[in-house]
Amino acid sequence: MMFYARMTTKPFRDCRRLAVDSRQKMFDDLIQKKVIPEEAWPEPMIEQFLIYLANMDTNNRIDMAPIGAGEREGRVASPLVARLHLHMSHGIGRSGNLTECQPKAQGSSMLAQIANEFVLQTIKLMGIPSCKGALIVPMATGMTLSLCLSSWRRSKPEAKYVIFSRIDQKSCFKSILFAGYEPITVDPIRDSETDSLKTNVEGIRSVIRNRPEQVLAVLTTTSCFAPRAPDDVLEIAKLCSEFGLYHLVNNAYGLQSRKCVELLEEASREGRIDAFVQSTDKNFLIPVGGAVVGTFKKAKVEAIAQFYPGRASAIPSRDYMITSLHLGKSGWRELLQQREELFALMKTKLEAFARSIGETVLDVPENLISLAMTLKTIPASKQTLFGSILFSRGITGARVVPSTMAKKSIEGYEFMNFGSHTAEQHVGYLNVACGIGMTTSEVDEFFTRLHDNYHRFLRKTGTVRTPQTPPGGSDKDEPEYDPMAMPYCDSSCCCRPLVDYALSCSVAAAVTLTPLATSTAAPQRGALRLYFDYSRYDGSGPAG
Repeated sequence: MMFYARMTTKPFRDCRRLAVDSRQKMFDDLIQKKVIPEEAWPEPMIEQFLIYLANMDTNNRIDMAPIGAGEREGRVASPLVARLHLHMSHGIGRSGNLTECQPKAQGSSMLAQIANEFVLQTIKLMGIPSCKGALIVPMATGMTLSLCLSSWRRSKPEAKYVIFSRIDQKSCFKSILFAGYEPITVDPIRDSETDSLKTNVEGIRSVIRNRPEQVLAVLTTTSCFAPRAPDDVLEIAKLCSEFGLYHLVNNAYGLQSRKCVELLEEASREGRIDAFVQSTDKNFLIPVGGAVVGTFKKAKVEAIAQFYPGRASAIPSRDYMITSLHLGKSGWRELLQQREELFALMKTKLEAFARSIGETVLDVPENLISLAMTLKTIPASKQTLFGSILFSRGITGARVVPSTMAKKSIEGYEFMNFGSHTAEQHVGYLNVACGIGMTTSEVDEFFTRLHDNYHRFLRKTGTVRTPQTPPGGSDKDEPEYDPMAMPYCDSSCCCRPLVDYALSCSVAAAVTLTPLATSTAAPQRGALRLYFDYSRYDGSGPAG
């Protein structure tokens, strides 16, 4: 009893008040100043801040009993769904404006405002200090490109075309079609001194000269798969300024590249960029579902926000704000620096591996995210299979572009050699990229798996080649290899959950597995082979 009595004395009351007041001061400062903290916030503090905002929404008020007499009152049937959203169910914006505050959702509206201010600061921190406006849109990059193009329609109603500097990525191309415009594709040209595919500036100029009144915009791209180099955004910005055209830049994952942000910053000073769009998941390490529109004039981003129809999901804004509080400015700087260092490491290792097998890493000095290694030692007919094998071994994101002259049709538009950004013939190549968040251990494990599976693939598909064993490695006691069998995986590999899911859905027949009781093969070095005991599997869930 004496202890509880002491808890009510003035020193204890002052201590509690100090703790509460200091926390409240942090919340108030964040709401008023909307500045990313230099250092990370602890996770409990971030969660308390979200709850603090959620309690401002009418459906969460405790000082009164709200009566929702409308058709949208933040009602959620599932407690799990409510918890996943921290009971913030009203979304952001109002019908007709993505940035307008909702009286019923003051906490959610405040979250959206903070997130938009945060992302503007992050864009500047990443190397575009001239950016004046930023907007988080709850749609991925392709749809957000369409939103930008559509918002400009009234200013030039006679326009029918958007000039597309070719990059073989479907969503970028289809964003033009979705906005109701006809794309005019201009293929890139091969650089005379390197392997880079560069912007055909004169080709674009020629198209504009032939029909200047019918062209709405030029759509260029910064981040891309090698051997494609970032577009010459500066020269296109000058062209758009000269002819009075809109210039939209697909900067999908370019914020993490020093080269891409420098291009945007310089082009904004020398020419015209009306908007540049980037993915939230590729640049900011949050789940897929959002994009950021950046502009060099605040009025331009406001016009795009006002064009958005209806309310919007707050999830991308929420996730980005949480991540920025979790990392702080220092965390973002560290991730950017780490990515640059790991890209240099990956390039060095890939060049060494390529030399050891008689391949070449294509010289694309402008592309500081993606690398391309030729695959001339693998027959063209088997290159796609090699890419599938790498994926089944847990190497995700890497892509094989096979040597082919096939045509691909996208909504009635034909592309020769789709995937390679050019109609030119090539020997086939493997693309890999070093994105933000990648770790040294991932780079090391990637090359271990690439080495092992490359040589095993050549032997088992009939190509004569003596494998070069890496330092400390050995092919001794290597298990029998079957390209269509289950992969070797470590505990972090994506294959195990895929197999479990297949079995849980009673489609085990679609998965090739080796029964545990009959298997004698030794496991791969540093990894664990997945075996399943069918006697323990009754068809109701994942096998043992």
